[in-house]
Amino acid sequence: MVNAKTTNGRLRVARSLCALSLVAGIALLLASCQPKEPRAIAIGFIGPLSGNAEDLGSGPAKAMELAVKEYNASRQEHQPRVSLHVRDDKWDGSNALPLYRDLRDAHGIELLFMSHTDGTIALQDDVQRDKVVLVNSLNNDALLASMNEYTFTVGKKTEEAAQVVAGRAIELGRKTVRGFHVTNKFMSIFADTFTDQAAKYGLDVEVVPVDIGKTDYREELARFQDQSCDALVFFGYKNLGFAMKQAKEMGLEVPFLGSTTMLGDGFYENSEGALEGTEFSYFTENDGNYVLARNFLERYERAYGHEPFSVWPAMQAYDAMNIALGILKNASQRPEKTEFSRWLRNELHKVRFYQGVCGNLAILDDGTSRGIYFSLYEVRGHGKVDKVKR
Repeated sequence: MVNAKTTNGRLRVARSLCALSLVAGIALLLASCQPKEPRAIAIGFIGPLSGNAEDLGSGPAKAMELAVKEYNASRQEHQPRVSLHVRDDKWDGSNALPLYRDLRDAHGIELLFMSHTDGTIALQDDVQRDKVVLVNSLNNDALLASMNEYTFTVGKKTEEAAQVVAGRAIELGRKTVRGFHVTNKFMSIFADTFTDQAAKYGLDVEVVPVDIGKTDYREELARFQDQSCDALVFFGYKNLGFAMKQAKEMGLEVPFLGSTTMLGDGFYENSEGALEGTEFSYFTENDGNYVLARNFLERYERAYGHEPFSVWPAMQAYDAMNIALGILKNASQRPEKTEFSRWLRNELHKVRFYQGVCGNLAILDDGTSRGIYFSLYEVRGHGKVDKVKR
């Protein structure tokens, strides 16, 4: 026989348990109604922060860092936080793979920016296997257009930049053009395009391939002098500053023409001033969207205490990163059954009329970009250039 006291106790316990269950249910319901914290997205950057082409990596790294800071500071709660992880490849393509694997192991990067063509090529199998989207923010050419579907480019078109220099040789009425190019992929494409374009107009052209560490060019220069060359071209990095100095010392007083890298760290110093007067293809805020570009460069200077020594690599990198961030902020809209890399690639292919610091950009079906057009500039001093007036 159960007494009333026991029955009442059991009823009180049952009611308490029911109340607790109700509270827990309401709490669970409220929690499910709260917006979920979006997952963070890790981005990598590999480029030369030291070595023969430091300006092609240091400025872009800082520009991307600035873009990421600006994005994280203004993002909304439903938009993913982004982290940027930078590695120095010392301008050596063989460093790309170990650095990439380190970024994958340490940070699980899902998007990678590269400031090196040779490194981009070296990573093709790995990014395809890992389904990591790779964006080269430095170069944009037919070779990179032939890479796999995970590779995109946001930058000037190499062939067009070379044609600007060839056009100047033709315009100056040169007949016998000689010079040097470093043997990496970019400078080889640049030299081949220059040679092909100049040859169409009857110029006699020879551009000798040289190692990036070469410092003595007097043997080749003596041969060029014997051949009565009337222009010299220098398609490379600071090592070619020695070639300019030696050409002047040997009395080769002919026009100097160069590629996009004449403002590289150490170039002027190695030439001992012989670089002055060199005309080359280049890009500044005056060639892009001036108001946006000037504003970016001022913010860059406030953040780092100086403007990038060579502005175009930083400007291209800033646009490339902001194009990606503009897509990533909408990551919550990705269809649940669509893998991240496929969604990101599809969205990159939709980029049209992006108003960046470099101009109005578009990404084409082959992953390359359009909208950045280099002009002809002249070196006027250490780090100083003027647009060539024709």
